Amino acid sequence: SGQGFMPRRFCGVWDDSLIALHVVSDTIIWLAYLWIPVVMLWAWRRNGRVLRLPTPLILILLLYVLFITACGWTHFFDALMFYNPAYRINGVARAFTAVISLATAVSLVRLVPLAVTAPVTIMMQQAALTQQQEWLRDILDSATVGVLKLCRTNEDLPFPLSPEPLTLSVTEADHLRQIRGVVRQLTQDAQFDKIRAGDMVTSVHEAAMNGLYHGGGATVSACGNEDRVQVWIEDRGKGIPLDRLPLSTLKQGYSTTGTAGQGWFMMLTLVDHAYLLTGPEGTRLVLEMKRTAKERAVPFAAAIGGDIRC
Repeated sequence: SGQGFMPRRFCGVWDDSLIALHVVSDTIIWLAYLWIPVVMLWAWRRNGRVLRLPTPLILILLLYVLFITACGWTHFFDALMFYNPAYRINGVARAFTAVISLATAVSLVRLVPLAVTAPVTIMMQQAALTQQQEWLRDILDSATVGVLKLCRTNEDLPFPLSPEPLTLSVTEADHLRQIRGVVRQLTQDAQFDKIRAGDMVTSVHEAAMNGLYHGGGATVSACGNEDRVQVWIEDRGKGIPLDRLPLSTLKQGYSTTGTAGQGWFMMLTLVDHAYLLTGPEGTRLVLEMKRTAKERAVPFAAAIGGDIRC
C-alpha cells in the first residue's frame, strides 16, 4: 500500500523529460538484471550435464544470481515510485537485497580462493572430454571397419545429397510403415538390388524405432541420387552417454529399454556408413548406402564374432 505517501513525481520539480529519463532507465536496468541470471542458468543447465562445475563456483554463481535479481527489483520499485508510492514493499525489497549483498560479499572471501581454480578444472575436463571423444572415435571406427563415424559437431556430418529431402515425423509406431515405404522407393529409384534395398529399409526402420522409443519421437529426412540413398534420423532425447557408446553400438543384445537390442548391430552390419552425433540435446544419425556394395576387409559382424545372416 502507498497510503500515507505521495508519488515521487509530485515531490519536487519534475518535468516529463526528467521523469522519463529515470523511469525508462530504471526499467531497462531491471529487465537487464533479470535477463542476465536467466542466461546464466540456461547456460548452466545446458552445459552442466557435460562439464561438472566445482561446488564453490556453483555457490558463487547462485549467490550472484540472487544478488543481481534482487538489485534488479530495487530499480523496478524506483521506477514505480513515480506513480505508486509503495515505499513499504520497496523497503522490504531493499532489505532483502542488503541481506543477499552482505551474504555474497562475506561468502566471496571464502569461496573465491577455491573458485579461482575452476577455469583450470574446466579446461582439464574439456581436454579429457575431447580426448575421450577422439579415443572413442578411433575405437568405433576400427571396431566397425570404418562403418560408424562418431562426430563431434554438425560439421563432421556428411553433406546432404539433396537440399529438399522428404521429411517425415515419427511419433508413433504406425509412422514406421511410411518411413519404410519412402526408403524402399528411393532404393528402387537408385536401382538397388533386392537384398541391398531390404538392408537399407531394415536399417532405417531400426534407427527410426530407436528415435521413437529412446528419444520420444524422431524426424526422418530421406533423399537419394542415381547410385546412393541417404537418410537422416534426428531426435531430441538425452543422447547416448559417452561411457555407454561402445556398449550401445557394438554389443549385440544390449538394450536399456528391455528390447532385443539388435538395432545397432543390424544397422552397422548392413549399411555402408553411419554418422553419429549425440549429446544432451539429442541425437543425429545419418545412414548411407550405395547401389553397389564395397567389399570390406573384415565384415563388421564377423569382426565382433557374429553374423545376423546366419
